[in-house]
Amino acid sequence: MRIGNNIEDYVLSKEPPTRSARLLLESARRMRISTHAIQEVIKPYAVHIQRLPVPILGAVVNIISGIVLHNRARGPYKGGIRLAKDVDLWETTELARLMTLKTALADIELGGGKSGISVDLRALYNDMKKAKRFRGAYREFERIAKTDIMTEFARHFGPLFASHEYVPAPDMGSGGPEMVCIYNETYDPASVTGKPDGIEGWLPGRAESTGYGVYYAVLKDLEKRGISPAQTTITIQGFGKVGSHAARFLYDAGARIVAVTDMTAGVHAPQGLDIPALIAHCNRVGHVDGFRAKSISNAALFALKCDYLIPAATGHVIHADNAASVKAKAVVEAANMPVTYEAMKSLEERGITVIPDTYANAGGVIASNLEFRQALGGPKFNRDAVLAHIRDRFDAMLAAMEPFVKRGRSMSEASTDVALQRVYETMVQRNLV
Repeated sequence: MRIGNNIEDYVLSKEPPTRSARLLLESARRMRISTHAIQEVIKPYAVHIQRLPVPILGAVVNIISGIVLHNRARGPYKGGIRLAKDVDLWETTELARLMTLKTALADIELGGGKSGISVDLRALYNDMKKAKRFRGAYREFERIAKTDIMTEFARHFGPLFASHEYVPAPDMGSGGPEMVCIYNETYDPASVTGKPDGIEGWLPGRAESTGYGVYYAVLKDLEKRGISPAQTTITIQGFGKVGSHAARFLYDAGARIVAVTDMTAGVHAPQGLDIPALIAHCNRVGHVDGFRAKSISNAALFALKCDYLIPAATGHVIHADNAASVKAKAVVEAANMPVTYEAMKSLEERGITVIPDTYANAGGVIASNLEFRQALGGPKFNRDAVLAHIRDRFDAMLAAMEPFVKRGRSMSEASTDVALQRVYETMVQRNLV
């Protein structure tokens, strides 16, 4: 985790300006919440930083990890485990805060947290090959390394997970197999969500829940505009766990997905891509590169004229330097914070709707809440019930935001107002502020 050579570099540093903090400060002014009180909402409750000595293929690799526990006024800390080379503790703090807002907007009894594990697996793979410790393909090395890393992470933080104080889930770089490592440590199905099919406490529909929520957010916006999916053109940046599922649901509804990019390449077809064939190609080779369609870059995808641009990969991909090139009628934040604060304001000033991540990306945590409650002894859910519950929660979020939108708020402002109101009122009730 990028905190300098010493952990105290993070402890003694100051959080840089962030989108969620700026939106919360604006919302606090509208709601007349004091400067002191809003700072108690913005700041995390606790931060755990841990160096993990991980044995991988006979070598010990020291990896920095961290967990940010932001706010649990409304329920246990909830948030995914991000495993990537550019993980940063301040980014992890921002993502934990975002989860607090997301769970509050969805009106589920969870708080916000996040984990980060900083490791460059590609560089580690090259080092292992050079040292002749591994001779196989990268994908096999990645599987081995992630299992070893997550096993050590789960061993160290197991008591936190087993207590249900913080309930982790998949995020960028982690998925069902990594969640199994936590279950193997705790033997508690409620200690982690996003478990694969067949593991005790797994939830049908969890894998596609975030993508389904993105699809439903687009569907509700189309309904408001009086447009059918068949009349709609869509571009998607990122074709992983979220983007691919959103694309399939939108394709099945009749929408034209005209461009898709991932980390390796991009494909473009003005008449619409064959999404089932593209998904099959990605399942076979691991990326969109090589699919039979015109090539397109991320920059060109962002500049395509379309109805909906869906950034579904990582944060800050639409920023002050490229926001002016966006020609979509709406940007749907399928990823966490893909649009910077400055770009968001720029797009909104141009009349481009930004459908915020706290709403559009909430399908995953809504499903995770069902998985968590089910594992605690609640009723069992089938896939249809899970997707129906996501639709109900999205309808409720829209209804909660509607009065604020009618007062002239953007969707990003309205979502923040609703979430802050709920978090702040609960903190007051619990004498936390």
